Amino acid sequence: MKIMTVGILALLAAMPVYSQGLTLAMKETGPTGQTTATLQTDRIRARLDVPSMASQILYDSSTKTLRLVVPLLKNYREYTPASIQERGAAAPARGQPAPAPIAYKRAGTSKVRDWACTTYEGFRGSEKVVEVCAAESAAVGLTSAEFAIVQQAIDLVKAIAPPELIERIPTYGSVGNQGFAGFPVRRVTYRNGQPEFTAELVEIRREAVPPESFAVPAGFTKVP
Repeated sequence: MKIMTVGILALLAAMPVYSQGLTLAMKETGPTGQTTATLQTDRIRARLDVPSMASQILYDSSTKTLRLVVPLLKNYREYTPASIQERGAAAPARGQPAPAPIAYKRAGTSKVRDWACTTYEGFRGSEKVVEVCAAESAAVGLTSAEFAIVQQAIDLVKAIAPPELIERIPTYGSVGNQGFAGFPVRRVTYRNGQPEFTAELVEIRREAVPPESFAVPAGFTKVP
């Protein structure tokens, strides 16, 4: 019996890492219409497709490399810790200061599809810029551990990426690291006091994600 148990554990350990996959689909509604963004992860990689921004983000934690792919132009840019440090050293001082961080406060409870969530209003100064409904693990069945790779990608590029791009990458966090607890099953951004853009979780799938999903398509050109 002991030998059989050891054999089963060895077999599980030898299974392809991409067998532990997670795919999330987010319905996005904005000024240009409605699209569906998807986030896919396995144990070492992540991919975010954002049709409204005409781009894909590919991240490999084994090499700490992020690639920003633009399908329309058939090209991509590559970022590593070393290249980001070089960019930071070479970049001139910005004329505009970085925007103040968003301060969140709880504003009640709600529900998105079958997911109960807590509503948080986000402010920059006195201006409301976002409203999030975040579902915690018991309600949505997601955990922060499943987003460790996504968080690595965010940490890699947050020093050089526009804050509005970073804020649109969905992840499971805590009040301490993102201002609200859980996963944003709905996120509404505001401009001049009016809703401008909405992203809403519509599907969660746990399934194998083929390795080629995390690769730059053949024929695409790397640009500086």
